Amino acid sequence: MITLPELKTRRLILRALAAGDASAIADLGGRDFEIVRWLTGASWPYVEGEAEDFVNKVVGTNPMETEAPFVVTLGGVFIGVVAVEAPGDLDDLPDLPSLGYWIGRPFQGHGYAGEAVEAVLQWAFDAYGTDAIAARAFEDNTRSRALLRKFGFRPHSMTERFSKALDRKVSNVVVRLERADFEARKEPA
Repeated sequence: MITLPELKTRRLILRALAAGDASAIADLGGRDFEIVRWLTGASWPYVEGEAEDFVNKVVGTNPMETEAPFVVTLGGVFIGVVAVEAPGDLDDLPDLPSLGYWIGRPFQGHGYAGEAVEAVLQWAFDAYGTDAIAARAFEDNTRSRALLRKFGFRPHSMTERFSKALDRKVSNVVVRLERADFEARKEPA
C-alpha cells in the first residue's frame, strides 16, 4: 500500500486523510454553504454521515489509483483539504491527475490555500511522473480560478458537472498546468 507523505510548508503541515477527520470535514466544510456551494459532490443541506462515507471510501485505498487527499493543518488544527484525483477524473484531460481543494472560511484570506496547493502540486508532479496537472473550477468561482492562474494553470476547455448542493449542472472551466510553467515561476527573475 502506498502512503502519502507528510508535506511541510512555512506555516502548514499537510498529512494523509485519516478516519478521524470526518467530523472536522463535516463541521468546517459540510455544514457551511459557502464552502459546499463550490463543490460538486457535497449535499446541501448537509446529510448526516456524508463526511464519514467520503472518508471511508478514500482511506485505505491506493491514492495513486483513486484520490490522494491531504489534510491541511495549521498548528495541528484541521483547516481544509487539498486532493489530487488519479488520471481519469476529467473527460477533457483523461491522462492527467487533477487538483481540488477547499479551506474553511475562518482560515480564508491568509494565503493558506496557495501555500498548501503549491506543496501538493510539487508532490503530484513527482509522484505521478507527469508533465502536466489539470484542475477545474466553477466558472463563477473567481477566487479559485485566480489561485489556479497564479500557479500558471491555463484554460483548456469548458465542461458541466452536476452540483449536489445546487441541484443542477454547473459550468466549469477546465485548466491545465505544465510542469515547466510551474517550475519557471519558482526561478528568480
